[in-house]
Amino acid sequence: MSLQLLCRLDTTDPAALRAALSDDAEDQRNAGLSLLQLWTEDGANTLWCLFEANDRAKAEAWLQRAAADTHGRRAGVTGSQAHFLRTA
Repeated sequence: MSLQLLCRLDTTDPAALRAALSDDAEDQRNAGLSLLQLWTEDGANTLWCLFEANDRAKAEAWLQRAAADTHGRRAGVTGSQAHFLRTA
């Protein structure tokens, strides 16, 4: 079964966050992540990202780095959650 990573990112600037995620694509690939889907929550400044995760340890390291960099001040992130999931 494949492992997936679902992230919820609350932001003050959805466009800046989408740009930051796009700019971070190489680091995501290096962490074994493939972006499968990106959603915006209706009526809220919230983005949801679904990744396929090939290496949980690398993905967890990416989350730590991204929280301080990509998902930080430049993207206006005010809150986030991340969940590793497998198909039931």
